[in-house]
Amino acid sequence: MTEDSGTDSRLQQTAQRRKQALRESLLSERQALSAGRQRQLNRQLCAHLLRFLTDGDWVNLAAFVAFRGEPDLMPALEVLHQAGRRIHLPEVGEDRSMQFRRWQPGCSMRQNRFGIPEPTEGGYLAAESLDLVLMPLLAFAPGGGRLGMGAGFYDRAFAFRLDNSGRGPALVGTAFSFQQVDSLPLDSWDVPLDGVLTERGFHPFSDSL
Repeated sequence: MTEDSGTDSRLQQTAQRRKQALRESLLSERQALSAGRQRQLNRQLCAHLLRFLTDGDWVNLAAFVAFRGEPDLMPALEVLHQAGRRIHLPEVGEDRSMQFRRWQPGCSMRQNRFGIPEPTEGGYLAAESLDLVLMPLLAFAPGGGRLGMGAGFYDRAFAFRLDNSGRGPALVGTAFSFQQVDSLPLDSWDVPLDGVLTERGFHPFSDSL
């Protein structure tokens, strides 16, 4: 091993340790929110989400079911469905792939291996054909850096954005404002966000939004 490769390896290990420390810290902080405080933040975030989407013509949307303290978007998704927006939820495969399946209020759902509900009926839509994706996260940084749970599902699903940032859907992180950090260690495969939505409103990171 050369001196340069040894240095690179140590830097990579340091970055991964920092990522894991951030995951543990922010996940603990999020799950420590009282039920009342979480309801308040969810109401505020959903109100900003509906206001934000009213200003755009996005039709095919992807969102997520709240897990381990993530923002609960369901009240807003029901309103959006009634307004004619087509909502899709992620379905994860045993091969670590992610697909997006149509969701409607009251549709049949089952838990995946992580315990997250997924639709069992409805058509699939390719990631490239979505208009806007609301993405869960544990931390975000100015400029669009995103830290997820570490499994890499979203980065693999939207890896095509790394070659052409203007291709495919707008990627909007969805989180609480305390999940913002000053900077994040990023890897070459990390797909940046176009913006983030919190209980304080929408914050763009790119000119596309």
